Amino acid sequence: MRFHKYVLSGLTALAGLGMASDALAGGRNPGSMLLYPEFDNRDGEVTLLTVTNTATSGDDVTVEFVYIGRYADCGGSSPQGGSCDVNCEEFNRNAVLTPNDTLTLITNFHNPQHEQGYVYVFAKDEAGEPMAHNYLIGNLMTIDGIDKFEYSMNPVSYEGLAGDLNGNGLRDMDGDEYEQNAQEILIPRFMGQGNSYRSELIFIGLTGGAAFSTTVDFLIYNDNEEVFSSEYTFRCWDRVRLSDISGIFNNVFLRDFTDHASNEILGASSRESGWMRMEGHHASSTSTTLVAPAIYAVLLERIGDRGAADLPFESGQNPNGALLARSLDGSL
Repeated sequence: MRFHKYVLSGLTALAGLGMASDALAGGRNPGSMLLYPEFDNRDGEVTLLTVTNTATSGDDVTVEFVYIGRYADCGGSSPQGGSCDVNCEEFNRNAVLTPNDTLTLITNFHNPQHEQGYVYVFAKDEAGEPMAHNYLIGNLMTIDGIDKFEYSMNPVSYEGLAGDLNGNGLRDMDGDEYEQNAQEILIPRFMGQGNSYRSELIFIGLTGGAAFSTTVDFLIYNDNEEVFSSEYTFRCWDRVRLSDISGIFNNVFLRDFTDHASNEILGASSRESGWMRMEGHHASSTSTTLVAPAIYAVLLERIGDRGAADLPFESGQNPNGALLARSLDGSL
């Protein structure tokens, strides 16, 4: 089971104390499957993705890149006939990595089909079947514009335990094929939103699949232990401003309508802060509702033209995750 340690990210002073970095007991460990929370191929954005095979000897390994996103041509229909705003369209590529090999690519070059979404990469054997090869590491860097760095983050690393045991063609994070997801996502700080503070959350639905919308439950705390609840529903993958999820995240609300700690943030008491916890409530298609779905979420902290991102803390285990079902019941 993963846990996470606190690391600093690239904002200065009040503009950024970073989020938490994915880690296993004894340090962040390589895995057989890597989940990259975002790629951004929109005009003016560049995403640099890296996958590295840390095995020092042995056979070459094939890795499959699975892009899940929306089609980039928003002036018309996707090749499947749906709107360009519909998430969960899939685009696949393979690459062969020798021992100690690394591959870095620009996602818009690797996959010009999609505008935004997420990517997962997994190891395959010579027959093209998923396998345990716990040597993969990676990184994701997003650049806004020609020469301005915005943020980077590591992927979520899943230990591989076996191949496709049940033959459903999915990457099951059930503790048998790959390690389980967290039951709860914990984010240790958000800044009160307003003016130049415009942070966003990235959501990934990990239960049900392409046909499902996922509802996430929030508990949102101010800096004086007061708790408020909210929820948000998304389809497959989303990136949304905190202030569009709930007014609870706004600096004015936290300052004027809660019993906040008047002397915090220490050294910058005019700006409020809080923290949040999230877990999946249900995921629904037109025919099926699944309770307690697995989710993943990453906070992108944005203050003016600066940004920082890292992976959250996690708590508990959820065996319901799989990538990526297409059926209405979420089984295939």
